[in-house]
Amino acid sequence: MQLGEPECTGECCGFLSVVVQRMGNVVQWSGWQVPHGDGRLPEFDFDANEYDAEVARAGADPGWRILA
Repeated sequence: MQLGEPECTGECCGFLSVVVQRMGNVVQWSGWQVPHGDGRLPEFDFDANEYDAEVARAGADPGWRILA
């Protein structure tokens, strides 16, 4: 997943990248790339069912804009 302005790249001011993977009942965010090499964020683990519910909620909210 990459979050940022469409024009941004890894060396830009607002680019953020993370590996999102499902491992059984866990969704893990890891392998962060942050702007300007400001250090990596820790891994985050989420319950997969709760994660799915939150993604569905956000997808139904017209205030969120998801780009594919």
